[in-house]
Amino acid sequence: MTAGQFGSLSDMMTYSVRNHTAFIAANYQVSERFSLFANLVFNDGRGSLGNLELDPTQAEGAPPGFNYRDISEIGRYSALSIGRTQQMYGFNWEFAPNWVASVVGYYANYVDRHPWLFETDGRTAGVHGGISYIF
Repeated sequence: MTAGQFGSLSDMMTYSVRNHTAFIAANYQVSERFSLFANLVFNDGRGSLGNLELDPTQAEGAPPGFNYRDISEIGRYSALSIGRTQQMYGFNWEFAPNWVASVVGYYANYVDRHPWLFETDGRTAGVHGGISYIF
């Protein structure tokens, strides 16, 4: 199948996507060996597919079991609208020359505004730490 069989590609379907991301970070040097940090990330994504109309009379040799009507309905299930926020807070402490201990706490929230297969909303939180050697 080619676009010529059904008209132009813009006649065949429309696709729309919109994504926004915001990021803010702060780092505060408390002393020569100790610093605090925080960051916040916000993501918003939306997308959709529409006007996917396939005319079986215009195609030659459709594959067995291929249902043009069902494929034309796929746009109804393509609506995407999600939001995600993530926060991280922590500190770095240089406890010896070239050695740094770090502790980070994080929290993230994911929201699916148009779930169609199953619910995907969720949150995660945790704390992790580590020791690094800086060359």
